[in-house]
Amino acid sequence: MRIVTLKKEEFDDFSSKHVLNTYFQSSNYAEFAKINDGFNVHFLGFVDEVSGRIIGASLMLYKTLFWGYKYAYAPRGILMDYEDSETVNNITKCLKKLLKKQKFIFVKIDPMIVVSERDKNGKIIKFNNKVNDILDTLKRNDYEHLGFNIYNESLLPRWNVVAKLNKDGRILFNNFSNEVKDKISYANNLGLIVEEDPEVDIDRFLETVKKTNSKFGKKRLQNLRNVFINERKIKIFYVKLDTKRYVGNANRLYREEEEKNLALGNIIQSGDTIKYNIPKAINDKITSDKLLHAYKKDIVSSTRLLKTNPDGIVCGVAVTIEDARGVNIELSFIDNNYARYSPNTLLIYEIMKYFAKLNYNYINIGAITGNFDSVSKYYPLLESKLGFNSSILEYIGEFNIIINPTMYKIYKRKYQKK
Repeated sequence: MRIVTLKKEEFDDFSSKHVLNTYFQSSNYAEFAKINDGFNVHFLGFVDEVSGRIIGASLMLYKTLFWGYKYAYAPRGILMDYEDSETVNNITKCLKKLLKKQKFIFVKIDPMIVVSERDKNGKIIKFNNKVNDILDTLKRNDYEHLGFNIYNESLLPRWNVVAKLNKDGRILFNNFSNEVKDKISYANNLGLIVEEDPEVDIDRFLETVKKTNSKFGKKRLQNLRNVFINERKIKIFYVKLDTKRYVGNANRLYREEEEKNLALGNIIQSGDTIKYNIPKAINDKITSDKLLHAYKKDIVSSTRLLKTNPDGIVCGVAVTIEDARGVNIELSFIDNNYARYSPNTLLIYEIMKYFAKLNYNYINIGAITGNFDSVSKYYPLLESKLGFNSSILEYIGEFNIIINPTMYKIYKRKYQKK
């Protein structure tokens, strides 16, 4: 085994074909980390000297910590076969030998190795039986596991909601839960539409969100845009309430329901138990009465909104970044004033359709926590991402590859808490 420096084109080619590919292991993300966070960047390839093949590679981001000693970070882990203990042993041995000479203390990794797949209640529905063997292999090679965290203690989220995509829109839609399908139909009926911003305008995005924070401030978003825009790997989608359609649809739905309500009333009044199922008609009439009341409110609301917002209202927005085979909803925002129209559900659905047509295999709908308690403040975030034929994936977590044990102890004792 030997280590070589890869050109960014060579690295991207290897990464795009690897089973653990993610945009975090790309030259685009390397440029982002460089200009946004001040990291130094290196692309490493691990070559089998017998076959001459590259059997592993990694983007390495690094900084100086103290006394000239450094640490490195391989975002989403070194691209290698973690189930092959010999490969892990050889790559780690080679890496440690090189980095120790260059005064590195440790390397942090957080590979996308799935530990479990879970349902909305946190119950395990599929477990990776090879995880314990992987953990043993890593431990033997001086990888310190930083734990199976529940919340947001790690650099990148350990819990994500992921859904498979299908080019056939009917299959995609039919695999959703009934609740999600109903919300999509309701949003469409009211006049919500989803549009892509071809310019990926960050100023427009921030104006919509009306707030920034340390993680997703203007500088960070602008830097993300600038490094991913050349290959069109970053996109922004807006969900908008078309107020003209809203008025038209609200009136149409009311008229249709009014006719249905009248017919049900006639059935009930007929008292003909032979020809009609009267108890069912009574229940349907009660449901129809409620819908009529809701549609009447929509008529009033839509008329008012059309007067004040004739060009429509932006209800939400999402930023996506693409991997080689999938897409990630990097950031999303929904205006709570219009949450009852289900804009978030329609936004996710339209994004799924968009990327399914481009032959992408999956969508990462977003990060969650490992707290599945229905009374938890985090549960609404989880609930909003489920129902899209999606699964909760738990990843293996963070590790520090200890390069210099003595300096690592000093780092943990004096610097880690700072």
